[in-house]
Amino acid sequence: MSSIRRFTFALVLAGVAWASSFAGAANLFAILDTGELYVSSTGGASWAAQGTLPVRDAVGLAAGATSSDLFMVTRSGSVYRSTDAGSSWTGVGAITASDVAGFAIGPFGAVLALTRSGSLYSSSNQGASFTAVAALAASDWVSLARGPLGRLYALAATGQVAESKDQGSTWSTAGVLTVSNAVAIRRLGNDLYVLTKTGEVYRSINYGAGWTPVGALISSSMGALVDMGGSLVAAAREGEVATSTNGAAWSWVGAINQLSVIALATDTPMVTGVAEESTAPRFLARAPFPNPSSGAAGATFSFSLPGADRVSVSLYDVQGRRAASRPEEVFAGVDQHAFRWAPQGLAAGTYFVRYTTASGRAAETRWTVVR
Repeated sequence: MSSIRRFTFALVLAGVAWASSFAGAANLFAILDTGELYVSSTGGASWAAQGTLPVRDAVGLAAGATSSDLFMVTRSGSVYRSTDAGSSWTGVGAITASDVAGFAIGPFGAVLALTRSGSLYSSSNQGASFTAVAALAASDWVSLARGPLGRLYALAATGQVAESKDQGSTWSTAGVLTVSNAVAIRRLGNDLYVLTKTGEVYRSINYGAGWTPVGALISSSMGALVDMGGSLVAAAREGEVATSTNGAAWSWVGAINQLSVIALATDTPMVTGVAEESTAPRFLARAPFPNPSSGAAGATFSFSLPGADRVSVSLYDVQGRRAASRPEEVFAGVDQHAFRWAPQGLAAGTYFVRYTTASGRAAETRWTVVR
């Protein structure tokens, strides 16, 4: 029995107040390695058995067009669908892989599965058939998630974060965390969060380029993370559930009282039909001019702000390495701003221009340097 489980009674009491804030919220699901599916309508404070899955190696669950239309992918590649909110399941297809590690549904309804070795499979016919659409560099991939602005993010246990802006067709390295036991990546608003097995939580406010440790959970067996209704929900393998609205302060709210939790999921519909989501930042960057440009001549960099803020700018090459940076500067007023910049020592190529504000906003564009 874990040290956290000794406090189960206290967690249940604490969960009473938490549960009241989730009235009418989406359902939270927990997948167990015994093939059982548990559900919570109270944000993780209380749990009930939903049914038995047809397999014991499910790695993820997500809703399609409605909260009752659920999809599930297994480590061995089997794909199942439920049209009754998880009470019964039907096999609909299979992936030719035996190491599936991540699962997500894209904005346009594609069922996506990522293998530990880096192969990304996509289905446009609700899981009936899959096509390999990309091969991610490196290996040991453990998580796949939707990000802001219709992007996809993949996480490796070794801390590498990859990003796709075209629904998974092409990928680039967004950034790297200095960890060796990452387990999950999820989005909350415009920010990205990574959870490690030992409970450390990292946050990125600039689309995965830079990561900062923001919190920690007192557990050595964290295994699942999901975003739900403006909060993050994490679970230990032993079933204890914690929540946070910012990734920094966490509250243990309940326990599933079952071993072992493989994954968490919600029944929030994922199919929006649009790649640009409603939570896009109000802080906007525009392409530098001229573009392309001689590195020595530089370019004019412009952006707009919703209000006065401090802004810093960095350039990253296609491998995600920072090539140049500009000190933070104060810009006043709701307006378009511009500055002339000629970073020194840049090699010819395409660079990602990332703007970050002191208030936590981030925006990105591209600039090509020629010689």
